[in-house]
Amino acid sequence: MALAAPTFAQPQIGGGTCSTASLNGKYATTMAGRQVSSSGTFSNIRQANGVATFDGLGNVALSLTANTNISASQPLKANGTYNISSNCSGTVSIATGDPATMNLVVYNQGKAFLMTGADDTLNLSLGGTLQPATCLTASLSGVYAFNGNGFTFNGTSIAGVTEVSGLLQFDGQSKVIANWNVTAGTTMSTVAANGTYAVNTPTSCLGAATLADSSGKAYSLTFSITDATGADFQLIGSSSQSSFMGTAHSSFLNPSQSVSNGASFKAGETAPGSIFSIFGQNLGPNPAAYSGALPLLDTLGTTRVTVNGNAVPLFYSGTGQINAQMPVHIAPGLVTIAVTNGGATSNAVAVMVPEVAPGIFVNPDNKHAVVINPDSSANSASTPAHVGDTVVAYFTGGGPVTPSGAWNTGDASPLGQSPVTEDNSVAVNGTPAQVIYVGLTGGSVGLYQANFVVPQVAAGEYPLVINIGGVASPAAFISIAD
Repeated sequence: MALAAPTFAQPQIGGGTCSTASLNGKYATTMAGRQVSSSGTFSNIRQANGVATFDGLGNVALSLTANTNISASQPLKANGTYNISSNCSGTVSIATGDPATMNLVVYNQGKAFLMTGADDTLNLSLGGTLQPATCLTASLSGVYAFNGNGFTFNGTSIAGVTEVSGLLQFDGQSKVIANWNVTAGTTMSTVAANGTYAVNTPTSCLGAATLADSSGKAYSLTFSITDATGADFQLIGSSSQSSFMGTAHSSFLNPSQSVSNGASFKAGETAPGSIFSIFGQNLGPNPAAYSGALPLLDTLGTTRVTVNGNAVPLFYSGTGQINAQMPVHIAPGLVTIAVTNGGATSNAVAVMVPEVAPGIFVNPDNKHAVVINPDSSANSASTPAHVGDTVVAYFTGGGPVTPSGAWNTGDASPLGQSPVTEDNSVAVNGTPAQVIYVGLTGGSVGLYQANFVVPQVAAGEYPLVINIGGVASPAAFISIAD
């Protein structure tokens, strides 16, 4: 009888291999540690979260915050080495702190890992997910559902196990409200508390919160953000009589996704100087207000929008939508955006401002690009362009330009040509077009244009894409006739 071949010797369709270099960067990490006595009861526990940093060369550093049955919110740091074989498994040897040897498994193309092992006291289980590059306090905004499990304490002794679930509501600025349920054995209780929170530094994506309930009982949370939009995070929590760990997720669309490019309506694609839109509830006046002159006003009706605390110019303000201009000279990266309507201020949100993010304006059918034909008619199925025509497409998010004059936030862009500084191209149905000009539309605010010659394509409706600095716009359609 033939023996089955080992799993790792099987032929493989697709897939790939791993190496030590597969783990490289900062990973949001949780740790669970348990010591069980000879009688089968928990004698010591550890719950921790923070960052594991792998250098891709075989060195790893852990920087965590830990809760135990002895103490809470204590720093836990350790260094060691790791190796990963081609089948994505390996080992980790921790030499400092509490020495430990652990098994290591890598998954999701090196974006996540699992570890199990033991130190001198505890059996350990760790998991990590590649951390976002940058975060702000406003990265946590809105309502999050969370759940977890933990332990209750009697002094420093472990009294029992718990399950927790509930809601955390962050205002994006510093305040948090918490409501969660605790099940300990057959007993159920509710925690209602409020307090303050912060994300520690823009590069760590780690944060902490301190809360108290109506009786003054204190709770501490630490969390590590695992999603670039702030939609998910890991957390540990503690009080004088308990500790728990778990995960949290936005209950609705993360609020940062409600701030978008004013043409493509893609979140996180609002470049400096471009038009952006904010969607929500009770944002502005009813009836809506429009800015009727230049320079644009930074207050419409009762509405103001701030970016990093500074008011920005507004095109339109209504109850469910605001259109504004991102400051021309703001540095790319994460920014904090908030809306004030009368005396009420919205939750703040963290929004990524890329250097370039072209978005083509579309007609009310949400399909056809805003393109002007040579005879000044708007391009459409009934008024198409022809091969060889020079047409003009309008977009926003073109990024930096070489201005022909003063280019100021909220005011008309300079007349004459102000071309974008990045390499650019235009394609119709994937066919490159001859580009005449890509840059600011003089006399407008936040508006760019691409003048190009319609390439050789058959009659029909085709996707139009503008590429600037290697960043392609979402496609919008242009109509071409014979």
